[in-house]
Amino acid sequence: MKRVLTEWIGRDLQHGDELVTDLKQIIEKQLEDTELQEAFVQDLSHISQAAVFSGDMKVDQVKFLKDNLYRCDYSYGWHIAWTCSGTQEAGRVSEKVRFTLSDDAEIEFKFLKLEA
Repeated sequence: MKRVLTEWIGRDLQHGDELVTDLKQIIEKQLEDTELQEAFVQDLSHISQAAVFSGDMKVDQVKFLKDNLYRCDYSYGWHIAWTCSGTQEAGRVSEKVRFTLSDDAEIEFKFLKLEA
């Protein structure tokens, strides 16, 4: 999934640790978009087939890796409503996604998708 950082178009990007604070803020703001938020929610079947995303997505950290490659560590809530027993379970899951930042101010997220 790609996103253009319109506020950075034309900016001379010097990749490195200096950008991580700004990138964290920008990604947090971009996550207000439902489409991007849905892309960040991974398969929750390792918790339960009944587990669903409950919101409260947070960017925990952005880390510079090398060249124009970065990693975003993030977390979000999940819940299970067991209607037959009237009980509920909830928790948080932590995920990571790598992304590149091009000189044209385009972020491309590299989500790991497992095929069944």
